[in-house]
Amino acid sequence: MKRGLSRATRRLLADTGAKIPIIKGPMYPGSNPELVAAVSEAGGFGIVQPISLTTLYGHDFREGLQLIKSLTAKPFGVNLTIIDNRKYAKQMDEWMEIAVDEGVQFFLTSLGKPTNIVKFAEKHGVKVYHDVHTPKVARKVADMGVDGLNILNSSMGGQTGNMTAEDFITDLQSSGFGDLPLIQAGGVGDAAGLSDCLELGYAGAQLGTRFLATHECKITQSYKKAICGATSDDIVWTNKLAGTNSSVIRTPQVEEGGLRVGPITAWLLRNPYTKLLTRTYMLQNAIAVYKKAAFEEDCELWQAGKGVDSIEKVESCAAILARFGEVARIE
Repeated sequence: MKRGLSRATRRLLADTGAKIPIIKGPMYPGSNPELVAAVSEAGGFGIVQPISLTTLYGHDFREGLQLIKSLTAKPFGVNLTIIDNRKYAKQMDEWMEIAVDEGVQFFLTSLGKPTNIVKFAEKHGVKVYHDVHTPKVARKVADMGVDGLNILNSSMGGQTGNMTAEDFITDLQSSGFGDLPLIQAGGVGDAAGLSDCLELGYAGAQLGTRFLATHECKITQSYKKAICGATSDDIVWTNKLAGTNSSVIRTPQVEEGGLRVGPITAWLLRNPYTKLLTRTYMLQNAIAVYKKAAFEEDCELWQAGKGVDSIEKVESCAAILARFGEVARIE
């Protein structure tokens, strides 16, 4: 049954240009142009991850955006990960300029302080939402002038949050965020999950795992099959990929490698002088692992969230979004 839309949900839909309050998260893997376009075309909102688009899927950034535009006339967004690295910062500035030049009007920012991106976005009429993993960070980022917050909870796949969706929004609702759109990132895999999400007070949901198990996503069939066959009990956390907790499906390969870093790496990750360098090094190695998981059938290091409980088969984005649209849709 379709429900009435809250003011925050209507604001989210206005900010994105979507019809249904469902965002495809900026995944690595899972940012191939065909998938991003298919989600937007079906009424949701696709977001492309630039490193995934270029490094993993081999597209020139501008040409990748142009390919998405050739597949759909609907809007989509770009994810910008803020990393304290001069070379990367220069690359990110170039991506921002190209994105705006290609008509992108929505940025989802991750990590770091989005202050400079917000200033750039305001000049170009671009909306900015930011990933947050604690209520304290949410307050700080909201005060920087972002247009919405992507609330990372403990059920999401990949690099995950630490609070449940319920506890997180309960804390935020008592902190005076008004109608600022708050997006539930993690745990939603079907229409019932979206209904629960909106009932809690979120403006919409960001999905990752559900869109990996689609015909349009370019990953291995074994990865898709694993998602469809897994339950939330199969999802475990490991910090051996990027230095922070990542949610993956428990497999023999994961068990063999262990879930936690050794004592020396753990010390390097805690030390304020070595933490950033260590995480950067680990992330570079993780990118190579993610690429193998995306394209090699025998690599079983699969990122996924607890939304797997409601994912039973590989489907088209159109079929999935049609069901979500039965819960919430603006005409």
